[in-house]
Amino acid sequence: MHSIDPKWTDLAAGYQNILFLQARLESEFGRAVQAGNKQNFRRQLTEWQKKRRIFFVMAALAPLSIITLCLAAYYYREAACVIVYWAMLVLIILGTLAVAGRNYIREVMNRPSLDTFKSQTIDLEQRWWESLSPVGTALDNADEKGISAFMRMIHQAVPGTCLAIRTPEHLLFSPAGIWLFQAGDWSGTIIRQEGVWKQIQVVREKLVQTRSQEQPIEPAPDEAWLQQKNKLVRILNERLPQQAWVGSLINGGVVFTHPKAQPDKARIQGNTAAYGTAKGWVNRIRRAPTADGFPLEIQLDIADALHEPEGVQTFSAKEQAGQLYQAAAGELRQSIAKMVN
Repeated sequence: MHSIDPKWTDLAAGYQNILFLQARLESEFGRAVQAGNKQNFRRQLTEWQKKRRIFFVMAALAPLSIITLCLAAYYYREAACVIVYWAMLVLIILGTLAVAGRNYIREVMNRPSLDTFKSQTIDLEQRWWESLSPVGTALDNADEKGISAFMRMIHQAVPGTCLAIRTPEHLLFSPAGIWLFQAGDWSGTIIRQEGVWKQIQVVREKLVQTRSQEQPIEPAPDEAWLQQKNKLVRILNERLPQQAWVGSLINGGVVFTHPKAQPDKARIQGNTAAYGTAKGWVNRIRRAPTADGFPLEIQLDIADALHEPEGVQTFSAKEQAGQLYQAAAGELRQSIAKMVN
């Protein structure tokens, strides 16, 4: 899942630009990188061959020296004790060198392969997505902390084609549609009766005595969600009339982010929006079928249309793509120069 900071605009144009620049980067530097990789491979292969020859010479000399010591011990029995002592010392030294040089031996046994030097340019698209991610900020209240934890759960569960945009509406774009959430950090039993949402908590008064305490939830989260949905549909109709049909793909509802929240379905009546725990919503998103005609490009168009930064300095994602390309081109030039020198 890609998270996008609300300060970024021109998302659709930026995405198209980064794809174009990725192809341009590969076209301009692909052959040079491939040639540099081949030269680097030949250089490492030559070094490997030298190490291998030294290794075999040392491997041949080691047993030869031991055999010489054994023969000397046989023919010069008078000095046998001294020779055996030196033989044991040589074995200890060889064993120590074998342990200390295991990385060297591993390098000698593993022949360099050209496959490890495949022509690879920089992944501009990945860098672009990472640059759009929001920088961590302090969360003011429990609802914000809860929705952040909820989004992290989604990030771990859904594929990378989902987009999460940090807005007051907590928007999530996926191949199944647009997900809009109204978060609530309420614990205990959650009910809705006679048009009023309530949380019922068990309060301990003494060591063994407890009582139930009801507390109304205001404003009503389902009504707040419905208002936000109608607002999004209105914005789409005004700014993207050709994409107004996307309004039918708005899913979501009320998410109880507190880990101890227990919605009582039998006592929730007349709700105007779907509801569920964070875990339950993650499962719904993961199982949701793909909507026809809602690729990533259209998702970004919708995200641009719904973008309403308030009091936030904005930046162009299209310009960001160009800056990333310039930086990547400079890196590749330096890398190629090092490989061919």
